Amino acid sequence: MHGRPRLPNKPLKLKGIHRVKKRQADGSIKVYLYHRATGSPLNEARLAETYADAERKMRTKGEGSFLQLIRHFDQSAYFDGLSEETRKQYIWKLKRLEVRWGSCPVATFNDADDALEFRKDALAWHNELGKASPRSADNLVAALARVLSFAKEKAVIKFNPLDTFARLYRSHRSDLTWTEELQQQFMRIARPAMVTAMVLVRNTAMRASDVRKFPWTRYDGSRVQIRSTKTGKLLWIPATRELKAHLDALNETKSGALVMLTPTGKAYTKRYFNEHWREDCDKVDAINAEAIAADADFVKTANLNFHDNRGTAATLLAEAGATAPEIAEALTWTVDKAQKVIDLYLARRGVLAANAIKKLEDYRDRTFGS
Repeated sequence: MHGRPRLPNKPLKLKGIHRVKKRQADGSIKVYLYHRATGSPLNEARLAETYADAERKMRTKGEGSFLQLIRHFDQSAYFDGLSEETRKQYIWKLKRLEVRWGSCPVATFNDADDALEFRKDALAWHNELGKASPRSADNLVAALARVLSFAKEKAVIKFNPLDTFARLYRSHRSDLTWTEELQQQFMRIARPAMVTAMVLVRNTAMRASDVRKFPWTRYDGSRVQIRSTKTGKLLWIPATRELKAHLDALNETKSGALVMLTPTGKAYTKRYFNEHWREDCDKVDAINAEAIAADADFVKTANLNFHDNRGTAATLLAEAGATAPEIAEALTWTVDKAQKVIDLYLARRGVLAANAIKKLEDYRDRTFGS
């Protein structure tokens, strides 16, 4: 029986394999395999053997050095449990850390004086990187601190010299929220897919990546399933009336597995989604006028983005009287994250103070009379 030729099995069960497609002189495409951590080429015919050799080379290379701590972190069950997007973000950071700190002896973190000296060097590096990009510098040092804290948690080292550090990047996004009027204006003139994105985020505070990939199987007619910030697991939450009405209307004419599709019926890529979102934001001049009025130098960063809707959703819940634990439960956030949003968004706008004074006045009226 003749059929389609059987393709060779992909080495998916081995972690850390990088597949590179290269066009040959005859026009054909050949796939080359590399060990991601060491860059060593792998022989597909002797995959297990060459992979084991590369792993031994990696362990030997990093024995007794900070590189060993990086491998201890990125090959752990904890790392495997992170979301795909988070792991991708870690990859470039860990590569930078390997270059800068890979040869530092592990013994440095078992001696208090040596650990203190490492802290001084790391903070000086942080400051130097910050001259070019404060945010990138913060991300790299945060990753460095996480590798060290993980090693200390697992009793691999005695001291974590970066248990705290002052960040250089100061975001002004606490001043940036989408007003109800602006969200409604956006939904009136944006393309259908972006309207759906707005409805989803303003009612669930869902991440952009989850909005793009949101399947119909995560809506049962009364609830939606969203990913928990705390555990990474999918949890069911009630759909608001607005969200239910929007999804029910879309469900009558759905044409694919995903709720949100491109004009040609395909899944949105991250880049294509961002392009469409930004174009539709520009149609409504999505900037925060109050922030600009308060700080003329703020104009460059006053453009509202998709993520600002997540803070807006939490802000509205807090303004409605929801507590931090209630917001965390409704949006599947951690309580700490919910409290941070309250502190950033509401305190600046005087909402907390206004709510507190109203409660005081109501208490006086009930207790002592008007």
